[in-house]
Amino acid sequence: MQVVTLDDRGSSSSRGLFLPARKGKPQRLTGTMKELIDQGKRTGEIPLMDIMGWDYVRSPHAIITGVSGSGKSYFLRALYQVCASIGEVIAIDPKGSDLARLAKQNNTQVVVPPFLAEHSSTGISGKFLKDVVDTLKRTESEMYDRQGQIYRITSKISTDYRELGLKPIFVFIDEVAALMTGASKQVKADFQETLTRLIVLGREAGVYLILSMQSARAEYLPTIVRDSIALRVQLGRINSENTRFLFPELSEMPMVPLGGKGSGIMSIAGDPRYAGIEPLLTPTVLD
Repeated sequence: MQVVTLDDRGSSSSRGLFLPARKGKPQRLTGTMKELIDQGKRTGEIPLMDIMGWDYVRSPHAIITGVSGSGKSYFLRALYQVCASIGEVIAIDPKGSDLARLAKQNNTQVVVPPFLAEHSSTGISGKFLKDVVDTLKRTESEMYDRQGQIYRITSKISTDYRELGLKPIFVFIDEVAALMTGASKQVKADFQETLTRLIVLGREAGVYLILSMQSARAEYLPTIVRDSIALRVQLGRINSENTRFLFPELSEMPMVPLGGKGSGIMSIAGDPRYAGIEPLLTPTVLD
C-alpha cells in the first residue's frame, strides 16, 4: 500500500492510499506435469499459479515454508521436475524422502544422510552436514569458474551465464533446520557462510537455491540470506509467528491474506510485474 497524490482534489484531501493488486484471484494450476514443463520451457518461467510464474533469472532463489503436511514436499517435487528440464539440479534431502527418491529415479545428483546409503542406524550426524558443505563448495567453485569466464570472454556490461550458452544450476535443500542436527558449531558456521556466498553471488553465474523449512528463523537462516531470496512462499496454516520471520515487512502493512485453497502469502521481489499493478480499489482519501 502506497500514499499517492490525487490531482483532482483540493489541498485538504489530496492524499490517498493506493493498493497495488492483480485483477482476479490466482487459481491452482491444472494439467499434467509434462504440460507444466513445456510451459516453463516455452515462457522461460516456472509456473506457480494460473496468472503467476517465477522468473528465476530476474528474481533469483526461493524459499518455501510451512508446517508438516502443508504441501512443501509436493511443491518441491513440481519445482524440481520443471527445473530438471531446464538445467542441472542438485538435491539435498536430510529425510531421504520425496525429493531424494525423485532425484535417484532421474539419476541426478543427490545428497542424503549416511544411514540411508550405508545401512547405518546413527541417524543424521555432523558428517552429513559436512557432506552437504562439500557439495555446496563444489557448486561455489563452479560459480567462480563461470564468473571468470563471463569476465574474460564477454564484452557486455550487463550480462550473465546465458551469454556463454550455459545452463542454470538449481540446488534444492529440503528441511534446512534438520541439516544442523548433531553438527559442530564450526561446521554449522561453514554451512551458513557457504550458503550466504551462493545466495549473494550466484545470480549472474546461474546458480539458484531453493530452500524448504518449517519456519525461516534467524538461527537457521541468516538474515542476509533470507533478505536476498526473491521468491518467498508460505504454505498451509498462516500464523503471525511464522509469517513474521518470512515476511518481516508485513508488520508495517495492514495485509489480510485471502482464504481458501490455492491462496495464501507469496512474494516475488524484484519482478516489476507484481508491483504497482492496476488497483482493485480506488484510492481512499486520507482526512
